[in-house]
Amino acid sequence: MSPAWESADPTRPRRRCERQLADDRPARCDHGRSGPPASPAGDPTSMPLPAPLPWTAPSHRRRAVPTRSIAVTAGAMAVAVSAWTIAHRRSPAVSAWRPPTVSGERLGRVWCRTGGSGSTGVVLLHGLVATGDVFGSSIDDLAERHVAAAPDLLGFGRSLDRQATDFGSDAHLSALDEAIDRACGDRPLLLGAHSMGSTLALRWAARNPTRVGRIVCLGAPIWPSSHAANEALGGMGPMARALLIDGRLAQSLCELNCAHRNLSGCVAATIAPRWPIPIARQASLHTWEAYVQAVHQQILHADWLPLLRRLDEARIPVEMVWGDQDPIGDVGYAKQLASEIPHLTVRRIGKADHTLPASRPRLLPSLLQAT
Repeated sequence: MSPAWESADPTRPRRRCERQLADDRPARCDHGRSGPPASPAGDPTSMPLPAPLPWTAPSHRRRAVPTRSIAVTAGAMAVAVSAWTIAHRRSPAVSAWRPPTVSGERLGRVWCRTGGSGSTGVVLLHGLVATGDVFGSSIDDLAERHVAAAPDLLGFGRSLDRQATDFGSDAHLSALDEAIDRACGDRPLLLGAHSMGSTLALRWAARNPTRVGRIVCLGAPIWPSSHAANEALGGMGPMARALLIDGRLAQSLCELNCAHRNLSGCVAATIAPRWPIPIARQASLHTWEAYVQAVHQQILHADWLPLLRRLDEARIPVEMVWGDQDPIGDVGYAKQLASEIPHLTVRRIGKADHTLPASRPRLLPSLLQAT
């Protein structure tokens, strides 16, 4: 059925809507005159339909960009980057540390840098979430006169073992037995250690008292009790509490670290600007089992007093050294023990912190070789 305005009767008055539709039709130029197009024989059915209106996409209002927020964020990031850069460049450890050139290999369960020659062997044991590389050029200096060995402790660095679950003291000492025997043979030994490695150095010497001539510990995590250790570490700030005291949070962070080691290494370098970047990035090379057992057995529940007394009975000199800005360990307690144990000495180094192996690369060789 045709619309009413297309009725066969051209004389019928058009309705209002029809007039409006006709008025909306575009005008066309026809031989110099404007107006509605002519229809042959007055037939309205032959008149062209109005052209469709052009389609326009609906406009969507975009949220205004928070310019002020972007500026504040950019400013905060710039300040953070500047602060990290300043702290990193001013760090004595960053400027003094050089990577060791002594090569390494797998010696039993641990990877170990070893080199040099001489009648005496020197073994260097690193701290928590670190590797033997922390000793840097000290390894090279010692290898000039001794057989030097710097293992990555069991479960850490290139000794990372995803399948193992036992990283207790006995497992560590057994792994060290094999590595030291293969690297140094039956030579008498000097032991140098940093942080957590100090506990293992004392333990190994107590099991092998006839082989050890001297022990030097840098930044040893010594406290009179596990309660004192927990309080001291918990008071170092949220990061220390999260990583050393809060077991559930530490495990969650460690699992995240294990799933994204490369990214975690970069994060470690970001939050530790005082360390050389290659050293800081190695902090991600461990498993949760290796980490938590090391924290509990070598730091929180280490039996310092019995170990030091046994070494004193064996007449093995032990020297404990801290930087005057090092928050790790109770130096006062160590001095108290030194007043009671003849073969224990305590020393403090001015303008130094927990980065002593990297910031003072000649310190450890000089102390170990002192007569």
